[in-house]
Amino acid sequence: MTQKPFVLDKNKALQIVSGNEALAEELLAMLVKELPGYKDSMQKELDNGNKEELRKIVHKLHGGLRYVGAPALLEITSHTDQHLFELSDEQLRESLIQISDEIDRVLEKQHYNLD
Repeated sequence: MTQKPFVLDKNKALQIVSGNEALAEELLAMLVKELPGYKDSMQKELDNGNKEELRKIVHKLHGGLRYVGAPALLEITSHTDQHLFELSDEQLRESLIQISDEIDRVLEKQHYNLD
């Protein structure tokens, strides 16, 4: 059984920003501020059946996640971004539920606990 990726991985975040703890926290704070809007937008486009707009939203979120250490959210967002048009409506809905759940986990944690 594979281990589920961390919600927030401070070592990964520090690697991304060359060890700059302040920048790691700043980038995460920027992402956290935007996450509720992503959830709302994804739900709206899912409800409207607009896969093209939904893909744009998921793609933008996926891109932003490359700059923070949120591996679980990055993993499910990456998969959904790459396969959105191949997924059945039920698979897409499930993927978006997983993204939403991971967003909630990041919002609950909100910081890396850098020492």
